[in-house]
Amino acid sequence: MRHLALAVAVADAGGIRRAAMTIGVAQPGVTAQLKRIEQYLGAELFERRAEGVVPTTLGMQFVAEARDLLARFDELVSSARELGRGVDPSRTLRVGATDSRHLPRIMSAFVELLPDCEHETFVVGESDEALAAAEEGRWDVVVITEHAYHSRPRLGGFLDHDLGREALFVALSAGHRLASRQSVSLSDLAGEIWAKSLDQSEDEWRSLQEACIRVGFSPRLRHRGVDRVSTETLVRLGQTVALMSPHEPTGDGVVLVRLSDPGLWRRTRLLWLPDSPIAPLAERLPDLLRPAGERTG
Repeated sequence: MRHLALAVAVADAGGIRRAAMTIGVAQPGVTAQLKRIEQYLGAELFERRAEGVVPTTLGMQFVAEARDLLARFDELVSSARELGRGVDPSRTLRVGATDSRHLPRIMSAFVELLPDCEHETFVVGESDEALAAAEEGRWDVVVITEHAYHSRPRLGGFLDHDLGREALFVALSAGHRLASRQSVSLSDLAGEIWAKSLDQSEDEWRSLQEACIRVGFSPRLRHRGVDRVSTETLVRLGQTVALMSPHEPTGDGVVLVRLSDPGLWRRTRLLWLPDSPIAPLAERLPDLLRPAGERTG
């Protein structure tokens, strides 16, 4: 399991050194373990490049299946611990999401809706993965984001609540040449270096790539899988730009500017199956998800 976790960490970080910092292991140790894994498999999982590493075709398949196995292992351990404490797993609400930006208000609503349940949260990179987990009974609710230029995930059999469509915002340093504008277009950002933070889904990044290609350039991604604080620091220092949500507070020195491209957007949906614990109470969700001052009761 440690080897699987290491391969996933390297893929998420996009480099050996960054992965070593993330998992708290010395860089030579990560390099040696990765080499042993590749020797055991008889093929390379990652292509080494000057700017980091990129998964090979085998690597992409290996990492995807490793994520699934690690998630299942975590669920096994969690369930066993609950049973050991005498906790009824049926009284646990399991929420999966592809984007963590809306999770705080969603989890607040669920706690109010089901105060006697324990709550578990999982974040994954792709909508299909989240929906499969719900279909297999591993999650009770999923929060997915749909994006422009990206095929809509199959929603057969799911009930849903639409949280609405929103424009995308780019985070810029306060000293950036575009920071004073009310909005910018992607073409204005053609020469920029981008960061993809941990809370940005793979679906959203692919949507952004396609939108950039449609206006004539491919975004230069140099910072992969970095946490929110690190992403914001890089933006503040003028080293990168990144997609961020206006729902997320930013510190001094970082400005959020709306992207004006009309075809670029994000839509968030809550989905659940008819036998989900929230199904009998779902009619209360729209009111609970409104800001406190706008609720009806």
